[in-house]
Amino acid sequence: MRRIHNNFICRWQEFWTFKINILITIMNTCLEVLMWFFLAKIIDPSTLGFEGIGYMPFILVGSVAIYFVDGVGASFTDKFHDDSSNGIFKLVYLSNMHVGEYFLLNFVTMLVFDLFTIFIPMIIVYSILINYSIDPGTLFLARDNWITIIIGLLIFIVGNLGFQLMTVGATLFLKQGNPVSFFMEQFNRFFSGQYFPTTFLPGLLGFMPKVLPTAYIILIWRETLFLNHVYYQKEMINLVLGGLIVNLVIFLLGFYLFYYGIKRAKIEGRWF
Repeated sequence: MRRIHNNFICRWQEFWTFKINILITIMNTCLEVLMWFFLAKIIDPSTLGFEGIGYMPFILVGSVAIYFVDGVGASFTDKFHDDSSNGIFKLVYLSNMHVGEYFLLNFVTMLVFDLFTIFIPMIIVYSILINYSIDPGTLFLARDNWITIIIGLLIFIVGNLGFQLMTVGATLFLKQGNPVSFFMEQFNRFFSGQYFPTTFLPGLLGFMPKVLPTAYIILIWRETLFLNHVYYQKEMINLVLGGLIVNLVIFLLGFYLFYYGIKRAKIEGRWF
């Protein structure tokens, strides 16, 4: 435990050394929320599919979900790719630090960093600007709504973990580039309904939201927050079960690819 604590302190000092990067990340988050405010002035709320809901809350729900992909996930996998390229993993192995501890350390560090540079600034700026929004809409935040939100988040974590495992496995056996991370970020961002309803997707791309884990968490959250549909209602049960199946399949595929990448790396002597 002390070893993990010491490494966490070292990683935090590494972040704090680059204070400008922290400031830039916070500014980027604030400017993105400001962009939502201006978009809300030109987008017709009736096209969003939720009566009485303006564009600001619509995109906030999608962006908080995407935060778990771009903020936590991408930062973690990018760090993994960099460390695998510059030989850090070999140092981790030689120092007798368990690989699980190494992953946990990076995940927790990135989670804390993104919490203070992305998530909290996003909510603060949104809370300020929503007072100036033309049609902010009403959110349902009763106990059953919170339970539904947590269920959606837990389902998404399963699928997102599968994507992280895919990224690690692909990096280990491809040895060049990180294609899984690209598809995870861009496909989830543009085909999961973050910026616009998935009903706008053309017929050929209409299947995409059905196979992307982020699409389910966004839809579950919007259904419960905007329409007051909760976990024990039939329409929400069907949506939750569909999301659970898709996310479990992605997790199993990710676990297999991760195991395959580890096996290849060991055989070729590139890691251990």
